[in-house]
Amino acid sequence: MIKQQNVYLRFMAQVLDVGLTITAFLTSFAIREHLRTIQPFGSAIQSSDYYVSLVLIVLLWWLIFDIQDAYRGQRYTSFLNELKLIFRTIFFGTITIVIIGYALKITLPPRSHFAIFLVVDIILLTLGKSFIHYLAEYLRLKGINRKSVLVVGAGKQARQYIQRIRQSADWDLDLIGFIDKDEKKVGRKHCGAEVLGTPADMSKIMHRWAIDEVVFALPSYSLEEAQDMLVLCEQEGVKTVIVSNFFSGLLSKVQAEVIHGLPILTYSTTPLKEWQLLVKRFFDIVISLILLIISLPIMILIAILIKLTSTGPIFYKWKVVGLNKKRFTGYKFRTMVENADELKDKLMDQNVMNGVVFKIEKDPRVTMIGYILRKFSLDELPQLWSVLRGDMSLVGPRPPLVGELDQFESWHRRKLSVKPGLTCLWQIRGRSKIRDFNDWVKLDLEYIDNWSLWLDFKILLQTIPVVILGKGAH
Repeated sequence: MIKQQNVYLRFMAQVLDVGLTITAFLTSFAIREHLRTIQPFGSAIQSSDYYVSLVLIVLLWWLIFDIQDAYRGQRYTSFLNELKLIFRTIFFGTITIVIIGYALKITLPPRSHFAIFLVVDIILLTLGKSFIHYLAEYLRLKGINRKSVLVVGAGKQARQYIQRIRQSADWDLDLIGFIDKDEKKVGRKHCGAEVLGTPADMSKIMHRWAIDEVVFALPSYSLEEAQDMLVLCEQEGVKTVIVSNFFSGLLSKVQAEVIHGLPILTYSTTPLKEWQLLVKRFFDIVISLILLIISLPIMILIAILIKLTSTGPIFYKWKVVGLNKKRFTGYKFRTMVENADELKDKLMDQNVMNGVVFKIEKDPRVTMIGYILRKFSLDELPQLWSVLRGDMSLVGPRPPLVGELDQFESWHRRKLSVKPGLTCLWQIRGRSKIRDFNDWVKLDLEYIDNWSLWLDFKILLQTIPVVILGKGAH
């Protein structure tokens, strides 16, 4: 019943978002025409000319909301967070619809209408999400969205579970009681409820009370002893939840699924967000392609200057390590003298980095034009080809050189569990000011552990002034 109720609310939230977005889109035409009677601008338009745009907008809005887990239960946290969710959806949606419209030659509404639509949509979506939140709260107070729970275990895991659930606004908990193998605890109070019996009493307890869910809150070494109780729950048709400390202290993501009838736990150190990764790849392709086209005249000019000012090739081919330690060849504009690698050994005593990476102040190997390219990151432009090809991403950890990998410690290697990128937290939080390789890797791991499309967007935005102003040139 509880699960069914949540499904109804999730479905209602999705229908409401779609309906309100359609309403905002159509209403905006009427508002625009009214504003034109007050202050003439543009030309008259009809909503029937833009139904293809409406369909695309509705699909994109729904998809971006879903990517952000907007429909996972009653996930309302606060008015401010819901507003951020709506703004992110509309921002990414607007960028995407413009790109799609341009690429597919779809006729989009004029900018005046789109601006009005965005404002109206923000207002309506905010009201809609507030309504769903208060409806869920009303149902909860009426006892409709409550769970009757029996907890197996009366120790630390059980106490932590009860505390976390009671802090949740999603649903109330009717705690029937506890079962514990320690007979001395029977009859005592734990977290405000009584320890009703031992595992031998479970069948009798389940027949006495109406129970929605049995929670096994046990240490991992005790789960095997609970097998008979799990079988009993299956026979009784009662949902079971296992709260285990098996993964405690680990940052990895765990995904459960059944494959060929076998229960499988997938243990991953990278984000398990397939839709977001697909969107990330889409933006990598589109943005890298656009930037390559726009920057082509600049790259031709840079190539000519490199050839005129120093001997050697235009591009520097660097052998680097990417996702899952796969090697690939990346390309940068050459910024050093032709025999730079041969001179490296003579300069090792000037290395300012503590750890794997080699870096020195006022590197004498850097050419005159190379200094300018490095200061404004123009030497990185050819790497857009690596992004387009799929070896790299716009945002991600810096790819290590093949020769650096052997010097990595085990915890350093987790940065290779995602695609490397042109920019990341290290670029906007210090760039060349970072002197310890461990600090560099910690920033990369912070990015991996907190990754989202929104984080990528914020990093890209903050990278722009860093590059334009040449802050912390490498």
